Amino acid sequence: MDGHGYSDIEYSFLVGEDGNVYEGRGWDAVGAHTLDYNSVGLAICVIGDFTNRLPNDAALNAVKQLIQCAHDNHKITATYMLRGHRDVGATACPGNKLYELIKTWPHY
Repeated sequence: MDGHGYSDIEYSFLVGEDGNVYEGRGWDAVGAHTLDYNSVGLAICVIGDFTNRLPNDAALNAVKQLIQCAHDNHKITATYMLRGHRDVGATACPGNKLYELIKTWPHY
């Protein structure tokens, strides 16, 4: 935060492999996660390196539940688009293994 001058962590939410969802900027604050997409998207960061392995089931289920919660509470539309960070920026995020998985999820 200090190095970039951010007022808070960049992401809307973070998910741990303990199955917990941690609030970053939350539902209604604009993130600083992806240039040109901050005001039109929620950013969910799964904590860890998923280049060579998938997050565990607890984390994956928490992400799915968070997406459903966003939909149910009208924070995203029924026609939302799911994207990996690398789809909209020059980054390896969210890691090769997690990226391949999310491309199989609804709305990708």
